[in-house]
Amino acid sequence: MVLETVVKRFSILIGCLCLFVSCDKKQTLDNLLLEMETQKEAMGTISIFKDGNEIYNTSFGYKKLESKKRADENTRYWIGSVSKTYTATIVLQLIEEGKISYNRKLGEFFPSIVNANEITIKDLLLHRSGLHNVTNDPSFEVWIAEPRDRKEMISRIKKFNPDFKPNKMTKYSNTNYVLLSYILEDLEQKPFEEILEERIFKKLNLQRTSFNDTLNLANNEAMDYFPENGKWSPIVYQTNLTGTMGAGGIISTAREVNVFYSELFGGKFLSAETLKTMTTPIGDDFGMGIAVSTMKGYDIYGHTGRIDGFRSMAAYFPEEKLSIALTFNCGKGSMAKKMKRVLNAYRYTFK
Repeated sequence: MVLETVVKRFSILIGCLCLFVSCDKKQTLDNLLLEMETQKEAMGTISIFKDGNEIYNTSFGYKKLESKKRADENTRYWIGSVSKTYTATIVLQLIEEGKISYNRKLGEFFPSIVNANEITIKDLLLHRSGLHNVTNDPSFEVWIAEPRDRKEMISRIKKFNPDFKPNKMTKYSNTNYVLLSYILEDLEQKPFEEILEERIFKKLNLQRTSFNDTLNLANNEAMDYFPENGKWSPIVYQTNLTGTMGAGGIISTAREVNVFYSELFGGKFLSAETLKTMTTPIGDDFGMGIAVSTMKGYDIYGHTGRIDGFRSMAAYFPEEKLSIALTFNCGKGSMAKKMKRVLNAYRYTFK
């Protein structure tokens, strides 16, 4: 599952992203991606949308190194914690429909979890539940390589003491969004996969986006790698996504991530009032399923993702109606810095 702490650093990211950045070295997008590939910084696909339309989509590097198969615009990547934006969107839809409320208690669904009668849906959305991040357990990487059902995941979550009392502070935890996924299943009386399909994927005609369990390289999915001794090495223990649920279980393309982000913040799924609530941060720049930051009055919404060797990041700039999606099957270094470089190159390329 996602193993990187999201967004406390996201404001630093966006501070760097400033909408009026200047590059020390002017660089086009194509040259930047060539540099990333040749310098072994990353491989993957980048998509840029402006005013709801794609103006740039380029893949670089290989979807499978061993066979020298290059990625293309339809190559699918695990997007990790970017999945949380999708999960939060559905929770907020159900709140608008009156099927649940922000103040509903976790104890109504999982009474055996510590502090469940004090933890609200809002706490889970904002990472203020105090529940320990189940993915921080050193043995989790091996354990999650096998299919894990609800009973197993809840048992695993209950092994850990809370990090703090509910609503006393903000701390990123995948546990929150695993639980939100199960709550959605209980409310909708159907599997999380079907909920995603009906409420988001089909409405946007996303043909290359799904909630999956394991890699399927025959379906133009990328193999993921990690840096080792100056080269990319394949991941040994692949996460089985049945356990990640809405915390990190979606597979997609860079283009279709951008379709979702553009339509979400364009108002297709939620009312203006709910979008404002979603994008109003409470502590450490966390909104609901997204990170929020501002720079000179300009807002930026987004999320990073990291799962096994996959790295992803999605960012939306509402004043410009600009969205950028990075989907990589390997990468080293900060995704925030890569996003900054992409933004700089975009401004030079499309000035």
